[in-house]
Amino acid sequence: MHATEYEVRVPVRWSDQDINGHVNNATIVTLIEESRIQWLNRDAEAKGLVLFAGPKVVVSLNVDYTNSVTSKTDLSVSISTEKIGETSFTLRYRGMQNGLEVFRARTVLVALDPETQKPRPISAGEAAYLQSRLVPAG
Repeated sequence: MHATEYEVRVPVRWSDQDINGHVNNATIVTLIEESRIQWLNRDAEAKGLVLFAGPKVVVSLNVDYTNSVTSKTDLSVSISTEKIGETSFTLRYRGMQNGLEVFRARTVLVALDPETQKPRPISAGEAAYLQSRLVPAG
């Protein structure tokens, strides 16, 4: 983990496995979502950023699977910010299990106005929260 990354422990359930005995690729996307909710909703809200707990939509998702994930141990997901735009931001994820990198992922999210469901500007507080985990692109 790098100093700027936010680390989340995500429990992997036995039921997350597929017939091949590893966690299915679609379930990995759910585990990424669970880690993002921990950081952008629970942690941000605990720091007073209640607007971040509001609606956000994933407009782009890319996952590179590098090793199999099993249900034998928890997954460690490191999250960092790659880019902050006016209404969108890019997050980078790195999944580790048993000392091995198991995936790398990237999402682009758009913050939505809760009433109109249209893109809204990212507030100064949200930008500062994202900036605290900013890493160089690439």
